[in-house]
Amino acid sequence: MTESGAGPLADQERRALAAVCDAMMPRLEPRDGDSPRLFELRASDVGLAGAVEQAMTALSARQIRELRLFIRLIDSPLFMLPIVGRASGIAAMRPADREAALLSLATSSLPVVRTGYQALKRLATFLFYSATGDARANPAWSAFGYELPRPAPPPGQSVLTITRVSGPAKLDADVCVIGSGAGGGVVAAQLAAAGRSVLVLEAGPADQAPDFDQREVVGMQRLYLDQGTTATRDLGVAILAGSCVGGGTSINWQTSLHLPDFIRQEWADRSGLRLFSDEIFTRALDTVCARLNVGTSESVRNGNNAPLALGCSALGYRWSEIARNARGCDQSQCGFCVFGCRVGGKQSTATTYLRDAQQTGRATIVAACKADRLHFERGIVVGVHATARDEHTGERFPVAVNARTVVVAAGALETPALLLRSGIEHPQLGRNLYLHPTTAVAGRYREPVRGWLGAPQTVLCDEFARMRGNFGCRIETAPIHPGLIALAHPWYGARDHRQRMQSIAHVSAFIVLTRDRQGGRVRVDSEGRAVIDYGVGKLERELLQRGLAAAARVHWAGGAEEILTLHSRKHTLLRSAVHRSEDVDAYSREVGALPVHANHCGIFSAHQMGTCRMGSDRRASVCDENGQVHGIPGLHVADASLFPASSGVNPMITIMALAHVVGARIASA
Repeated sequence: MTESGAGPLADQERRALAAVCDAMMPRLEPRDGDSPRLFELRASDVGLAGAVEQAMTALSARQIRELRLFIRLIDSPLFMLPIVGRASGIAAMRPADREAALLSLATSSLPVVRTGYQALKRLATFLFYSATGDARANPAWSAFGYELPRPAPPPGQSVLTITRVSGPAKLDADVCVIGSGAGGGVVAAQLAAAGRSVLVLEAGPADQAPDFDQREVVGMQRLYLDQGTTATRDLGVAILAGSCVGGGTSINWQTSLHLPDFIRQEWADRSGLRLFSDEIFTRALDTVCARLNVGTSESVRNGNNAPLALGCSALGYRWSEIARNARGCDQSQCGFCVFGCRVGGKQSTATTYLRDAQQTGRATIVAACKADRLHFERGIVVGVHATARDEHTGERFPVAVNARTVVVAAGALETPALLLRSGIEHPQLGRNLYLHPTTAVAGRYREPVRGWLGAPQTVLCDEFARMRGNFGCRIETAPIHPGLIALAHPWYGARDHRQRMQSIAHVSAFIVLTRDRQGGRVRVDSEGRAVIDYGVGKLERELLQRGLAAAARVHWAGGAEEILTLHSRKHTLLRSAVHRSEDVDAYSREVGALPVHANHCGIFSAHQMGTCRMGSDRRASVCDENGQVHGIPGLHVADASLFPASSGVNPMITIMALAHVVGARIASA
């Protein structure tokens, strides 16, 4: 219990949090060229401390305890004296001293201090630029020209019938599919077409095209796992994963890539399964791409993607247009489809495979219903125990599902967590977690970029895909929205951060997506929630560093006026300060040698893979070539958990092709 009972924080902790928010986002005197509206805005104007405290409710009990402890520590004079050199808690400090203290926390030699700092910094910066309260706009948006699409076109229709549970329930089906994303949607369609009655449980909300709000804060908190707060235990990698009808396919950036042949062969060798090198997998990839209308006809190059193509061409780097799962997209809406596509142009599983499943008349989709554990009798799966949530009242109800076949497709984080909660023991379960650790390089350009408008990703550079054997990195772009770019941007002080946010309309964001060789692990805590341990390994650090140097060169060749990385210590390159080409070379070498792990640099992941990998060896793999968990009849996995190793490319198409194979084999059994 807290002292006031009004949230997770006690009153003293609340005062310390408010002091942190005020220090990060104070009122500032505008200087020449500054927007008075933006610089005079302060934390209290958007109710920032309250918004951060509310966002904390999405965290686990363990995470809340740890964050509360950190808040108390930074308000302790004894703790702060050796850390920042001042015997004063954060709330009692003068405003100027608070800023200096926060900068010391950001670069502390103690990993746990950097972790605590990142927890507060990410929440505060994201919410300051995304929170809208009861309005449709954040007061900062007008300063850099960000606004929701206008006029908003009529939304597409809801194509799915969603069942809502409003009381304790018992449900029966031939097959229960847990998860409605890339894997679950495909399996549901396969099995419904084969004549099975299919029940799909989706833990996230039932939102479809008419329900998508387009506001960043609403989209993140409704459609993403843990309201967008998912991260590794040390916060060294921030993780984005879908949690809604359609899963990640409803909120991803539509990049639709085949698994490269050299990785297919590596997977076949590693797993002992011919499937990956066989024609059956090629046909599955082609079938999925045809159903999703994958192609480049709607891959219109926006201001964010154009510099990547321009810079690569100037340097002679290999690049290509990205094929996307699109049909009838509205380019004025596309940049906002990362919070759900309102026009139905994104060919997610909601608009394709789940729709196919329901058109058979044999598929029921229950949203806001989380699978708690599997039910076994004599070692055979016979159903699922779940909890449904009333989305209006928040009331929860038990749901018992009877099904002789269960297909778990909850993603590489939640699938192993469910199996572990269910008492399944296997030495590889939850291990071999791959994340494609990704960082970014921002380039500020003279002309407006407006990276929130248009198709999110349309250009890919794979010049560096095989720097170390089959391992390397790819350079892509990331759509820019105020909250996410504020979260990603390092905080080098209140004025510096505000000035950088003022110019985001001119920023193009290149991401360095790395194929990782060293895996992490998913465990469950006392609440049964997934706990993610992942360290960026030596090879991965080398690949990220080389990718950062290359991305900086591409920005420069593309005409960027300034280049900025996401390191906790400031590293920028200004065109006005460059007098010779050797300066650019020196900068690239410098950023290529900086630490990129353990909260020294912003690292993100939108791809989670490998925690229930498939293979022929029962000791080295969790599932067999049919996706069945070794030794448990009727229990299958059909998502990125099955990957024998990381894919190196955006995994959606690979997941769907694997699910296509698994679904067909279950249907024929």
